[in-house]
Amino acid sequence: MNIIRADGNSVIGMGHIMRCLAIADAMEDKPVFVTACEECGKLIQERGYRVSVLPTDYREMESELSDLEKIVVKERSLAGEKPVFLVDSYQATEFYFRRLRELGAVACLEDFGVSRPVDLLINYNLYGKQMKYADDLRTLLGTGYVPLRREFARNRNYKIWDNVRNVLITTGGGDPLFAAAGLLDGLLKEQGGTGSNALVFHVVSGPVNRYAGELKRKYESVANVRIHENVSDMKGLMEQCDVAITASGSTVYELCSIGLPMICFYFAENQKQGVECLAQQTEIVNIGNYAHNKGETVERAQQALKKCLDYEYRKRLWEQERQLVDGQGAARIAVELGKL
Repeated sequence: MNIIRADGNSVIGMGHIMRCLAIADAMEDKPVFVTACEECGKLIQERGYRVSVLPTDYREMESELSDLEKIVVKERSLAGEKPVFLVDSYQATEFYFRRLRELGAVACLEDFGVSRPVDLLINYNLYGKQMKYADDLRTLLGTGYVPLRREFARNRNYKIWDNVRNVLITTGGGDPLFAAAGLLDGLLKEQGGTGSNALVFHVVSGPVNRYAGELKRKYESVANVRIHENVSDMKGLMEQCDVAITASGSTVYELCSIGLPMICFYFAENQKQGVECLAQQTEIVNIGNYAHNKGETVERAQQALKKCLDYEYRKRLWEQERQLVDGQGAARIAVELGKL
């Protein structure tokens, strides 16, 4: 019996939920999800999983333990075995993990190089193998464990075309700073027109984007802007495009698995290491922290997109990105969880 504990909302985005759903899809037996965020409960249900929404604050995880224990008792009576927990939250404390281990085996996804009192720790980031964890801690480290959706493990036949025509802009599940509009305005201004030779910008509006309505209203009359909501085939949309401008997160690894040339930025300092590592290991341009300096980030995006017009440069990115991720990480994690 597997129980996945993760949250997702307009503040923290949907990255935790999406990577846990990818792992869930790779499991032989369907897990049960537990979350303290109603916003992501519907998404989990739509993916075919049972979910319990806790009446607690996702930022205070210790306060949920009594409610979580009741769920465990109920699920254990149905399954007849102790659970294996997969926890994906930056709010989980040492005390929280120790209490869970009294109920079953515990695995966690971790991004910052902090050892946890768990049975299995997973850090799939580019810098994962550089982290120094406790010697007695069982770990899965590096991009071989990136948990991507099944479609990104198959048919990796993306082709680099001679000219750039379609540009993807994705800013995460929530886009808390309305970066899509900031970037798009700057890129449209730089392009200076919407004629037959103009680039077409495909903007993904995430599932908890508080600016979704404003985004549609602002660009509904702009001929070379397409707003995509409730995207059911993200891989297909990516494969239609020639360049992606993306926020840090799971989308970066999805793009890598395809080989779609990208430009990358971030919102928070805890995302900085991943983006910088990506720029060190490839020729991908890191355009910086949008939250700290919007204007500078947009200017860098304009210059980076000009650089991407060069076919040979985009071909090098295609080769470099595909070497980082093979799309099999979720399946590998599912196997290791099964061993617990």
